[in-house]
Amino acid sequence: MLHGIALRYFVEVARTGSLAAASESLHVAVSAISRQISKLEQDVGAPLFERLPRGMVLTEPGELLAEHARRTLLDADVVLGEISASEARGGKLVRIGCTEGFTRSFLPAALARHYAAFPNAGYALRSGTPAQVEHWVALGEVDLGIAFSSGNTPALNVDYSIEMPVGALLASAHPLAAQALLTLADLQAYPVALLERGTTVRQLFDLCCSTRGVRIEPVLSSNNSSALHAFAALTGAVTLGSAVALKGMPNESAMTWRPIDEPILNQRVLQVTTMRERRLPAAVKGVLGTIVAMIGDA
Repeated sequence: MLHGIALRYFVEVARTGSLAAASESLHVAVSAISRQISKLEQDVGAPLFERLPRGMVLTEPGELLAEHARRTLLDADVVLGEISASEARGGKLVRIGCTEGFTRSFLPAALARHYAAFPNAGYALRSGTPAQVEHWVALGEVDLGIAFSSGNTPALNVDYSIEMPVGALLASAHPLAAQALLTLADLQAYPVALLERGTTVRQLFDLCCSTRGVRIEPVLSSNNSSALHAFAALTGAVTLGSAVALKGMPNESAMTWRPIDEPILNQRVLQVTTMRERRLPAAVKGVLGTIVAMIGDA
């Protein structure tokens, strides 16, 4: 029988990569953690870690057990939370991972909407690349992931998916705002602010330009979409993004979104994900529902 305390120690060693780091994180003696890991290996009948000079790396049996252990521990937390009164009032901390663009206005607005209904709730929000978001969800480091699909999410459950085309974000008073559909040629006549090369949006846009034989050099490039949006609003430049990027902005009507007549830009898919086969706490379900409703309003 695999005991909960041994699984917790095992998962922490897997996460931190060493007994010493796990000891510091858990405030438990290295010897106690080592004993529990050894007992787990005896119960399983196989080594769970490779002991290397620079740390401990999961073996193949260790990887299998780690996936099971993370889900088991999270499910146990759910059951305990459902028993407590605070869970019934929406008081559980909900951890969310997303790509940077969602931190600007959309997620703050979604969480504010949820918080208005559940003032005992708490949130932890972190941003990263789509690959990082997928990794955090798979390891149980966040409860919900919001990112544009990488096309391969075997360790995740896709709770919500919607096509989210890349379009032009521009001031509502911009001359191009009067057009229902834009072309690359339209954008050539105005300054453009773009994400740095290597990002999905920039790769798609550069591919479109290359295919059409159009050359568009940005007046500003950045790895931060908030900077691009602010620059566009202040200067009359055009930047790129999804319609949901404007949702929740205090001056939402000051900016508008227009589609670009390029099929490649219409293939992007937004996904809201959770750990595969995980039992979701009520608070996480509530935040998930609020996020989905906000996306539908965009």
